[in-house]
Amino acid sequence: MFSNVFAHDGSCVITGVWSSITAAKSFNAALLNIPKEATHFVRYTTGATAALKLNELLTGGTSSKTARLVAQAVEVGTAGSSDTGVLFLRSVESGFTASGETLTGGSSTGTVDTIQAPIPLRFFGMPKAALLTVEVADIMMTVGGVTATTTATQNYGVLIPAGSNRVIRGIDNIRTMQVINAVASSGSKLKYELYF
Repeated sequence: MFSNVFAHDGSCVITGVWSSITAAKSFNAALLNIPKEATHFVRYTTGATAALKLNELLTGGTSSKTARLVAQAVEVGTAGSSDTGVLFLRSVESGFTASGETLTGGSSTGTVDTIQAPIPLRFFGMPKAALLTVEVADIMMTVGGVTATTTATQNYGVLIPAGSNRVIRGIDNIRTMQVINAVASSGSKLKYELYF
């Protein structure tokens, strides 16, 4: 059940999910200042083989279409090892498969599976607000730069119960926000929307 009414004039650009939050986590810098040279973005799952390299040419395994990697925001895992996140792209050829496909790096040989074709970017710069929803297991959240900790350790942060949400406004608050599972290894899951 939503505990806040979310009213914001901005447009939602990026959405995502963080899972298994066993260490203090915050937004990737690429999500908080979308590169001006990027023209598209796409959500990916299952990064494998190797970490992608910035500015390398990515080729679709189904369509054979290409795009150049501008930035990568890894959200879960380590780049090149079952990670998930967002890719920011430029020089995107038309014709990528609508339902997604495996992209392979030309120099890294790393791969990622996209969930759809690249989406044209309509906004750049920094988000004005974030809507955060806790889906599974309570989390601890801090804003301002102090590290969020579990209840069994320093117990620092505001408890956000599963099924609740929180709105954070202003880039400084969004940038310094951190979350961690309230109970160690509880499998917390948080979903977000960034508004520009």
